[in-house]
Amino acid sequence: MEKFGASERFACQVLGQNRSALRKKKSPMSFDEAQLRADLRAVASDYPVWGWRKARWHLLSTERRAGTALNSKRVRRLWREEGLVCKPKRRKKRHTGPDAGEQKRLIATYPMHVLSFDFQSDVTSCGRHFRFFNVIDEYTRTALAIIPRRSFKAEDVVAVLEGIIAETGTQPTFVRCDDGPEFTAGALVNWCNTVGVSTAFIDPGSPWQNGFIESFNAQFRREQLSGEIMDTMAEARYLADEWKDIYNQERPHGSLDGSTPSRFWDEWVRENQLAIA
Repeated sequence: MEKFGASERFACQVLGQNRSALRKKKSPMSFDEAQLRADLRAVASDYPVWGWRKARWHLLSTERRAGTALNSKRVRRLWREEGLVCKPKRRKKRHTGPDAGEQKRLIATYPMHVLSFDFQSDVTSCGRHFRFFNVIDEYTRTALAIIPRRSFKAEDVVAVLEGIIAETGTQPTFVRCDDGPEFTAGALVNWCNTVGVSTAFIDPGSPWQNGFIESFNAQFRREQLSGEIMDTMAEARYLADEWKDIYNQERPHGSLDGSTPSRFWDEWVRENQLAIA
């Protein structure tokens, strides 16, 4: 119509478009919707790997939107319209070992009931390998330690666990890990026997039996390690501490009904003060 001077009727006929669709104007955007779109873009900018669900939970936990209703379908629609990250939905498979039906799995029922830990490997920019020692609380999903070092001994593992006990003021009941040499060495076994902590070793070659720490390692890899190049161990420690604070304080967790691990732990303590006393 602008270039060739064609009529509206002829132009719509060539394009196969209804004339009413051309004449219909887009309704003006409300202030609330514009603000919500801006908030979603801000969340996507700060946390690039989050999806719309975590963005919605995060907005509900902010001071400005606390206590307000935020429809999940609306957030999903606006998230897609803004062209933000949408991960394809994958069908989850339940991985079980050959004896899964015969033995009942140990399930954590309160904070510091079961601690899971494992090593995770990475490299600095010079090509030298190092490992992260990751420790989480299975009940609250709290990341208790993410320690990078070039090498670990059983004594180093014991020192990290003692630091966690000193920081939380609580001693774990069980520790769950694989049968790696650092975890089956005499130093760690003797420490567990001395302080009265029971061990729950998984079967060799059965990582699905330690699913909480395996899931944590996958999230750490996807959200932090895959997007960072670390030149020194000091940088690795800084990035690990930074992500640990985000994971515990800001990142909503689906298994905790959208709450963060630290908030979930605090709420559990408030609700069980009499039992703890």
